[in-house]
Amino acid sequence: MSDDLTSVQDQMVHDEFIDNLKSLSVSQSSCTYADGIKELHTQLKRSLQNGLSNNKAFAFRIVDNFYRIVPLFDKILSNDDKNDHNNFIQTKNFLETLTKAFDGVCFFEIFTVLKDVSPVQLIFQNYIVLLKETYFTDNDKYDDLVSCLLPIIAYSSVFTPVTEDKIPINLLTYLLTFTKRHWLFQHRETIIKNILGLIKAFSKNPLLVPMIIRNEWPHACVQWLVNNDTKNNLRPSYIIDYLICLIIQKLARHTIGVQILNQLNCLKRLDEYKEVMKNYHTEIQNNCLCVIQSMIYALLMEEDEIKQISLSNDNRTCHVINELVLYTIKASHADYFFYECFHVSEMLSVLSKLFVNDNILLKIVNENNQLFDCLCQLMIHFVNIIHDTNRVHQPTDDETLLSLTNLFWSISFHQCYHEKFQTNSILMNILSNLATSSSLYTCIKIKLIPRDMCSLKKAAEGILWNLKPSLPSISSQISNEKIEQQPLAMISYSHSDAIFCRELVEHLSAYVPTWVDYKQTQGTVAHSDDVWEEIAHAMEMATVIVLLVSKDYYNSKSCRQELSYASDTLKKRIIPVYVPNQQYRASGWLGIRIAGQKYIHFGRKSFADAIKELSSTILTDQKSVVVSSTQPVTYSSSEPIPKTMTNEENKLLLTLQNWTKKDIQKWFDDNHIHNDLITLYIEQFHTGTSLIVYARHVKLFYRHEYIRIFKNYSKIFHGKELNTLDFITFVDALYRLRTEYDPNSTIEDSYEKSNEQQLSCSVKTSEEATAQL
Repeated sequence: MSDDLTSVQDQMVHDEFIDNLKSLSVSQSSCTYADGIKELHTQLKRSLQNGLSNNKAFAFRIVDNFYRIVPLFDKILSNDDKNDHNNFIQTKNFLETLTKAFDGVCFFEIFTVLKDVSPVQLIFQNYIVLLKETYFTDNDKYDDLVSCLLPIIAYSSVFTPVTEDKIPINLLTYLLTFTKRHWLFQHRETIIKNILGLIKAFSKNPLLVPMIIRNEWPHACVQWLVNNDTKNNLRPSYIIDYLICLIIQKLARHTIGVQILNQLNCLKRLDEYKEVMKNYHTEIQNNCLCVIQSMIYALLMEEDEIKQISLSNDNRTCHVINELVLYTIKASHADYFFYECFHVSEMLSVLSKLFVNDNILLKIVNENNQLFDCLCQLMIHFVNIIHDTNRVHQPTDDETLLSLTNLFWSISFHQCYHEKFQTNSILMNILSNLATSSSLYTCIKIKLIPRDMCSLKKAAEGILWNLKPSLPSISSQISNEKIEQQPLAMISYSHSDAIFCRELVEHLSAYVPTWVDYKQTQGTVAHSDDVWEEIAHAMEMATVIVLLVSKDYYNSKSCRQELSYASDTLKKRIIPVYVPNQQYRASGWLGIRIAGQKYIHFGRKSFADAIKELSSTILTDQKSVVVSSTQPVTYSSSEPIPKTMTNEENKLLLTLQNWTKKDIQKWFDDNHIHNDLITLYIEQFHTGTSLIVYARHVKLFYRHEYIRIFKNYSKIFHGKELNTLDFITFVDALYRLRTEYDPNSTIEDSYEKSNEQQLSCSVKTSEEATAQL
């Protein structure tokens, strides 16, 4: 009962304060104002006994009405008349109290609880016009007034579709001039902090970033990283440094921001900044700054640079990545999804960028068991938020959903996580709706999709593509008569290489029926409204996949999923074609998938000769398909019929059976097997024939054996990763030994599986092995 009475009394005090604030705003006489401002100040202090943060409704009412009295405050503060000095002091005291009250309030929380965003947008319009250049001078008499206005403008701008024409023309210019002059002065820290907070909020808006760049805010922020008063050993406080880094981090989320920051050598300045900060801030503060700087690094780096990052023996990078994951998980459980001034979407966008590096992805997901489930819960939550008509829709909602979908796309390339997707029916249903552009998602409007990300629909389609179950190639079901006519070559390429692709298709079609996405009318490939389905169908029907190898192909998630489906699921024959006029050499996931394949390099011979070689390779490959299709029971001319053993061959096997440990060690040495593998295997073989038996086992169960050895190797050598090429060297020696001593084995028999299946899937088995550690 007493609590209810207190609540009623508080409400009466709040109502009285708001009424007096409105009345004072139209005050006509100096005497009336003097009494009114004094009473208003008393009421404010009484209303703030429990703090504004504990009464969001009252805080909003103050914000909704404070603009009415600002012109009167401006008049009092500007008046130099000594007769009005008392009014000046009373006004300053009131504003100082209000400033301190605002300093402990998160306006984002206040505005978020509203069901309708239009009042917040009106607040922005009412307050942005109140700022004047005369408020930002060497005289600090306006500082408290400005410190009340700026946070309101900053936070309301997040809820408002602000464009450049809504911002006073010279606002960013005089704010920068003032900040440059006073950023090291401690007594102006509050106003500097609020100015930087406003620029930080504006930097989130892609429509305002060009204006921020034109006014050279990025230039100033990068310069401030390393500038300080060396003579007096002055450096701004931690919060100022923190906000400067946050502005750079927000700008780095936009393509145009990345361009200007790289032109300003921002990464180099960050390296210098790390050393400077050690002398001015605590270890905990420097750790927080380090997380922001690492986010900036990731956002500014090119994909190729990120793919080259090695986590082995790099404890600092591992620590920062773990901090990002921790921030993500903490934010996912926090009110409004904020943690340490970061919305969860900001961590997710950085992780999405880092996940182009498969080693980083596997390490993060494997070592953080909560992460996948956390991402799933976030996906479900933000989809529900978008359709909640009782809640204000935020741009961060769309950004979070976009980042999540792109993250899941990266994860879906690794088969070891497919079960996690497929057993989560809610997540699969969401992805299906996104992929089909259900009308449920038409409200999702992202002003500008960040670089290195794809649209919701494309990312969702990519995930579902990667999760397709392994199916037998439809091409194997085509009648022998159709196969014998001519092969169907499917072209897989990056659209950055479209000009070369069109020229190649035009000439190759004279020799071979060719399917390419922009034609979509080839032979037996049925037309579909879904391009992905058409591509999948074309791959299934094709005899060979002609792959146009280039750096752009390697960097494309879409191209990666095409090749994964063709190589890993359909087991198709791949013919790599190097695009001319480039220095790129296949590496990473692309390099291993085309290892052992004959390639054609169009930059090393005439175009006509290269086309003839390509068509000849396709047609030669077709002959082997025809043979295997028309003679499923008998042996082809290239595969010798099994024969009985001769006396000489019996003697060879007897010799193998009599091999000693010394003979086996000599065999390992003669074949240049890596010492680590010798250590791993030497005690397991006691005769030469056991090597033959193991060679047969590896041939039949290559994937299983690779994963088993990968795990044992990591365990015995304390986390060291097995080099795939070292293992392949060992397998190669086994196959040659089997060919030499086993009469029912041939070179072709030994290497056919190695080239077409084992090498093409070695990246996949490596990923699976890493995931299982």
